[in-house]
Amino acid sequence: MVRVAQISVLAKVAGNVNADEVIGQRITLKKFYTSEGEVKPFISARAVKYAIRQALKTQGFEVDPFQLERGRLFDSGNPLKYIDNDIFGFMVARRREEVARRRQAPIALSYFRALRDTAIKAELGLRAPRLEGNPLPFEIEVAEWIGRLDCLIYDYIGVFEGKEGEIELENGETLTAKAGQAFIDDKERRRRLKAFLDVFLTPSYVLPRRTNSLSIPEYLAALVSLSEKGPWPIYQYLDYGRVGDEIVVDTGLLTKLISRGFDFHKLWLIDYRKTTSTSELPEGIEVVEAGALGDIINEIVEFLIK
Repeated sequence: MVRVAQISVLAKVAGNVNADEVIGQRITLKKFYTSEGEVKPFISARAVKYAIRQALKTQGFEVDPFQLERGRLFDSGNPLKYIDNDIFGFMVARRREEVARRRQAPIALSYFRALRDTAIKAELGLRAPRLEGNPLPFEIEVAEWIGRLDCLIYDYIGVFEGKEGEIELENGETLTAKAGQAFIDDKERRRRLKAFLDVFLTPSYVLPRRTNSLSIPEYLAALVSLSEKGPWPIYQYLDYGRVGDEIVVDTGLLTKLISRGFDFHKLWLIDYRKTTSTSELPEGIEVVEAGALGDIINEIVEFLIK
């Protein structure tokens, strides 16, 4: 069976993050409208991956610079050299009707989306000439919201799927991808996975395309599961409520999750704010604080990469 780790994060975001198009003098916010008429801002999975790539670069990893040919950008398609080609996958097809070299990402991320109807505010700003002249007004859409970001990690980081084709090595030779063949040793596989988890769970990434302020998501809680039987539908069971001014995890949903009888190897709730009452949680979920992240990360790495 397939070993997987699943992570669902509750986090607060504020400002104009992952800005959308500019309409007239207004910088809009990415958002979608539900069938009930609710407005929910979101951050694309591509933007979150970009932020994580930048964080991995600061740790000394090489990330894909992309290649420009005939006015089009292409993935390099080299998972040996570039960590993001390994963990986030790639697709390379330079010519029409060419069979693409591709790699399905062993680490998949969802949209980072608001869970409630969200008020969008237009903030007025002025662009003023440095020397002389009248300032020009503009508007920025901003919002503060609590959203959920989901992550699924398979156990084939550093291992070919078989559709990657021929990979060019630094010595000029080529390596033909064979399904199930590891292309880096287990030590490097663990290093790559640990680096991603360090960035993702801390969190230590800066959300991109911010227009007016620094934006690092403020994590509230994370649900982490390990499974030896593939993924389970856990993500919809992480939500929040309010007790007065306090934001708390919806423990009733977690009770329903346990009642469904999924076969978890391990199930944790990471409480970043120390607000969840352990007495309200069902048996089978271990509550840990952010100070224990190192132990959780090590256990995930050892579980996925034997």
